[in-house]
Amino acid sequence: MNDVENSGPDAEADEVDSFDQHVDNLLAAQDAQKRKTTEFWDVKTIESDGTIKQVKLSVKEAMKPPNGRKVVLRFNSALQPVRDEAGLLSGVMGLLGSDYTKFPICERDWRKVRTRDKVYNEIVKEMFHFEEDSRGIIKSVIFKMLGRAWKETRSRLYHRYYDTELSLAANIENCPDGITAEHWRKFLDYRNSEET
Repeated sequence: MNDVENSGPDAEADEVDSFDQHVDNLLAAQDAQKRKTTEFWDVKTIESDGTIKQVKLSVKEAMKPPNGRKVVLRFNSALQPVRDEAGLLSGVMGLLGSDYTKFPICERDWRKVRTRDKVYNEIVKEMFHFEEDSRGIIKSVIFKMLGRAWKETRSRLYHRYYDTELSLAANIENCPDGITAEHWRKFLDYRNSEET
């Protein structure tokens, strides 16, 4: 190890997490939910030059910026992801769906989350190589994976940070890191409404 690896955190460093730290935080949240994130999946990747390689990737490695590398997804006749690629896709979608910097928690319904298509086009399609079907079944499967993780994250955040013994104002002050007080207030208003 070198001195940089042995040195402690710099007190002058920016408060913003690096991408690696952000992924580590998401992985820690997944570990808390008892999901496997350190398992390696035996998958094929296609490089930007068209070269196909057989590699072993963990979810954490797959979450790193791809630099032109994409994981080749395989599907069965019902257009469901299969083999190790399905496991890797599930893990990555679980992390993406639980990332409330990409999917605001204050929306009431997953179908109304406006960033879904942007994440699908700019992240999912950049990480995974697949041919979209004309009926949109593959996109729908991926949205279901993302939506499930989004819903689970909202539930986990509510139960972890909301204290019924505290006032609404005190609970708003206790909002999770990375969520604005305004979004947290809207989310708590929704969760505490009689119709919910």
